[in-house]
Amino acid sequence: MDSQATLTIPLPRPFSLEYSLESGQAFRWHRRGDWRYGVVSGRLVALRQDGDELHVRAASEPEAVAADVRDYLRIDDDMEAVYARIAADDDRMAQSIAAYPGMRILRQDPWECLIAFICSANSNIPRISANMNDIAASMGEPLTLDDHVGYAFPPPQRLAAAGEQALRDLRLGFRAKYVAGAAELAASGELDVASLRRASYDEAREALIALPGVGDKVADCVLLMSLDKPQAFPVDRWIRRAVEEWYLDGAKRNYNGIREWSWERWGDMAGYANQYLFQLRRLMASGPLGA
Repeated sequence: MDSQATLTIPLPRPFSLEYSLESGQAFRWHRRGDWRYGVVSGRLVALRQDGDELHVRAASEPEAVAADVRDYLRIDDDMEAVYARIAADDDRMAQSIAAYPGMRILRQDPWECLIAFICSANSNIPRISANMNDIAASMGEPLTLDDHVGYAFPPPQRLAAAGEQALRDLRLGFRAKYVAGAAELAASGELDVASLRRASYDEAREALIALPGVGDKVADCVLLMSLDKPQAFPVDRWIRRAVEEWYLDGAKRNYNGIREWSWERWGDMAGYANQYLFQLRRLMASGPLGA
């Protein structure tokens, strides 16, 4: 299809493009009017939800684009089954689902997701977004759709060739050495992030933890949001507060203790529970829902 053509994908209920793309998972979507522009599987696409339909614009290969968008947004996830699993006898989870119905865990490109969450160390969503957009604009291939210009995320070889100083020049700070280190490992073939989708949770987590700048939380974010490990339960300050205040009566637990608690409560859907708790606790703190 040409850049003015629109493909329509029917959506199951519940589904929310807004909540899925604006929930701290992905950092390079740009909203222009009713459309959101971003890169999926190396193609610049524009997405707009209209009720039970998702409108997709792209420059070429409509069938491939549709398949990639469905995969990225996890449109085939059975959200009613997810909700039944995580919200049974759980008023706080039910509150979050009611506030953000249809929010999905994204299935992102593993390489870009890894770099994004390495950049997340001691940072915040606006800064992570700025870092990722700066890397892409500086080192990625330009992509055009309509009058919008986006950028493919640069492969490991390009980041490795650019080196740490170039990343520091993009204001990554101390994170630059970790991004450069991961790029060198991936460029050399020692690391194939995408292959970890086929590994077990424990095997994939061990491989990620071995990387420079990757700790428990970064590893679990990558496992959950790009590597098909729905039991992954990233613990940041928002999740720690939610779990300890809402479920543990203020009792303190370390990272592993909270993760194991989440598995006992939500099993292999702990990752979905995590995303809903993260969204509710984070945005309650900013005021729109009230405390």
